[in-house]
Amino acid sequence: MLKELEKLALKVSDVFKNTATLVDIDIMQDEIYDTYEVQVNSTKIARSGVSIKQLNEILYLAFEGMQIAVKNSDVYNDQIPIYLSLSQESKKFTSKDINSVKAKLGSLKLMNKMGMMIPLIEIVTIVPKKSNPFIMSKNLHQMTNVVAETDMVSQVYPLMEARNTILDTFKDEYEIQKIGIFNLQLTDKKTKSVYKLLWDGEMEVTLDTFVELGAAFIAALILIFLLMVIYYKSYAISGIILLGSFLSIIGVIVGHWIMDVFTPDTFFLTATSLIGFIALIGISSRNSLLLIDFTKSLMRDKNMKKDEAIAHAASTRAKPIFLTAAAIILASTLLAGDAVFGGLGVALIFGTIAAVVASLLVVPVLMFNTDLKKHFNI
Repeated sequence: MLKELEKLALKVSDVFKNTATLVDIDIMQDEIYDTYEVQVNSTKIARSGVSIKQLNEILYLAFEGMQIAVKNSDVYNDQIPIYLSLSQESKKFTSKDINSVKAKLGSLKLMNKMGMMIPLIEIVTIVPKKSNPFIMSKNLHQMTNVVAETDMVSQVYPLMEARNTILDTFKDEYEIQKIGIFNLQLTDKKTKSVYKLLWDGEMEVTLDTFVELGAAFIAALILIFLLMVIYYKSYAISGIILLGSFLSIIGVIVGHWIMDVFTPDTFFLTATSLIGFIALIGISSRNSLLLIDFTKSLMRDKNMKKDEAIAHAASTRAKPIFLTAAAIILASTLLAGDAVFGGLGVALIFGTIAAVVASLLVVPVLMFNTDLKKHFNI
């Protein structure tokens, strides 16, 4: 199971390496390398007259070092420990084969109870083995992390490309089932082993943020629509206000595209862009609300015709709408160049421009084609 997991991790790593905007790809798992285990021959060590304690101490003393004495000092109150070990040159093996290990251990000797020097290699057996990799787990399941960094882009887009590559290239060996938005479940066609490919780290935070802010955006639209229905008691007027908000969102998307094409920086839709979406709903709705309310007041109190009331309301409210938009745009320019809040700045700038256009051009046209007297109960 562990070898198959490592094999799958290598495949995912290769996909990441072939994705243009992903860098610093790494697999967080130990490499398998050759090791040599020193096994004590209990029969030989009993006949040699040395103890296992002596054996352990000489190995530790030679390669790790150990305290053999202390020294008193005139400067310090505590005793200074004295350590003994082999020199760095003496610790080195001439090669990485078993003969080199045997030669090095053969140079170490122990004195038995009769005063005879016993070579260490005579009482132990050297057994070649593979290293034991560190096993990582999460929620009682074995796991391997494949990590990557994005190269000056939002992490969503390159990982979407990598995910599509996985869907195309892994289908010959695995049965692939989509879990949630981005996660995948892979079933090996031969062994029927099941693996889950879960996006974690910053990608998971981004996905959670997009889902939560997206839900907040939809909730804001629904609440504003319901409030307008309650206030005006008209679905048509509420729909006009909501349409103005949608047009401001189109401005945000176009603005990100313009900034991405005509500036050296990369502007992708990010979580802060979604915050701008939510803020623009209120800005756009406010502009439309002022225009519609003023038109209603002119038609009811001044007995103006519909077309005159709409034109007068648009010309009168244009100045405060422009001033409000200018304040928002100028303040947002400070955010547009920021690495984190750049998306919010771009969303507010271009979304506000689209909201102004929608409020002064689109909303009046929609109002003109609506029976306002009926909806205003005049």
